[in-house]
Amino acid sequence: MLEVFENTLKCLERCTMMRSLQQIHAQVFLNGLGHENYVAVKLVSFCSRTLGNISYARMIFDSLIISANVFLWTAMITSYSNYQTEATREAILIYKMMHQRGPHPNHFTLSSVLKACSFLKAIREGNQIHAYLTKLGFNSSIYVQTTLLDMYANFDWIQEARKLLHNMSARNIVSCNTMIACYAKVGDIQASREVFDNMSHRDLISWNAMISGYAGQGNTLAARELFDQMQERGVNSWNALLAGYSHKGEWYEAIELFRAMCLGPIKPNHVTMAILMSACGQLGALKISRHIHGFLTKNRIDMNCYVSNSLVDMYAKCGSVDEAYRVFSEMPVKDVVSYNVMIAGFANHGHSEDALKLFPKMLEEGIQPDAVTFLGILTACGHAGLVNVGCQFFDCMSKDYRVERSVDHHACMVDLYGRAGLIEEAYDLVKTMMVEPHAGVWGALLNACRTYCHTKVGEIAARELFRIEPRNPGNYVLLSNMYARARLWDGVTEVRCLMRRKGVSKTAGCSRIEVNDAVHEFLMGDATHPQHEDIYAVLRHLSLLLVQEGVIIFKVQGD
Repeated sequence: MLEVFENTLKCLERCTMMRSLQQIHAQVFLNGLGHENYVAVKLVSFCSRTLGNISYARMIFDSLIISANVFLWTAMITSYSNYQTEATREAILIYKMMHQRGPHPNHFTLSSVLKACSFLKAIREGNQIHAYLTKLGFNSSIYVQTTLLDMYANFDWIQEARKLLHNMSARNIVSCNTMIACYAKVGDIQASREVFDNMSHRDLISWNAMISGYAGQGNTLAARELFDQMQERGVNSWNALLAGYSHKGEWYEAIELFRAMCLGPIKPNHVTMAILMSACGQLGALKISRHIHGFLTKNRIDMNCYVSNSLVDMYAKCGSVDEAYRVFSEMPVKDVVSYNVMIAGFANHGHSEDALKLFPKMLEEGIQPDAVTFLGILTACGHAGLVNVGCQFFDCMSKDYRVERSVDHHACMVDLYGRAGLIEEAYDLVKTMMVEPHAGVWGALLNACRTYCHTKVGEIAARELFRIEPRNPGNYVLLSNMYARARLWDGVTEVRCLMRRKGVSKTAGCSRIEVNDAVHEFLMGDATHPQHEDIYAVLRHLSLLLVQEGVIIFKVQGD
């Protein structure tokens, strides 16, 4: 029997397909080992962990449930806990079944079911299991303590997590890393740093958690300082800092960091490339974007859905809708995000008809639209002036597709009505909203009023915007422009005086161009560019040529 078991293990090591596993399972029965728990444990664990077939693992477990020992129960619970989908709830259900008719759990069982509670944010069940394991005396196990700490951290129960860390019999790296991430998640970066500084030994996860914490707070200087202190870095270290730069809008720094990464031994992964593509999309750097696409192909980085979606989004934001659609069309597998980014890309660049054509296509592929899909569709309708079509989509969202209308969907509809000059209809929609309108709703309404000189509704929208965003200069500029278009110069003067009284200054205009794989940024009145004298000389020459052609040039004074 031992020899048969050893042969079974060897076969499992070579197994890569479900069909092979089924053959091994059949051989196990032929050799009289079909009802042995220790064989079933190996089969269940291998089936779920290596082949990802949780259903077949469950079938094996169910066939032996009457005689299952603690190890088989634990293997099945662990399989569901590691699955991390809605199916993870089965881990808790099996644990309850075990509690009723199975053997007593051990500390591995309890840790696995706590992991499931953590993922599902099942607070009530998590607390009950904590009380039960304390009663059984398992609360002294470092393994259980660490899992409990992670669970409470995931629940955002910071005080409970802190108390657990303080009472731990022996702190380990995992528990400290969990607390670093936990404190950072709730914004207490000083507490994170205190745990980090008091660690006798740190691993890569410790450093990465601390860098992510600083980066998440927008303190990229502190994140970079820690990054530079690291003796050894992994791909996640680079990704943490890259993400920090990207989220803060420091896209140039993100690109330069990537270039430095390419010079070292650590190879970028799909997460690295997705972050970088987001930065390039925000910059509108098309040539650099094409280099990144070439890098992906040359280095054979896995072109999974996540990477391909980022690539489509990058090209679309850089204005190259054709290249975005080419990548989209070549994707072997698409998900709802794929369609969302392509629909948005078409909509934002005036290709409304192409955007709308994708909607029935995604339904044909069995992909259900979500809230983001309808934002793109309504934007496309707004840009094309398709009021009736937009209203039809807005009406069918919840009725046909069970997608709740959010405040952002209402903002799109206000913009749709506003672009068509239907100001009263737009305002009526705002007044009948079931949720509180945000700045995007009032901003869309004010912008429409500016276009059509509808000062009455425009003043109402402006008052709401000043209440919600009193320091946003764009709102004051919109109101001023509305008065200017309506030739109400007293109103223009009043808005400028209001800005001065409130200390609100107009944001300097900014533009970017890409030359020789480098992005150059210019601010209004800026003289910091190394070639600014040559640039202004060319501008003066062009201005002279325009005057000679009879063009009247107005010099606009900023407030």
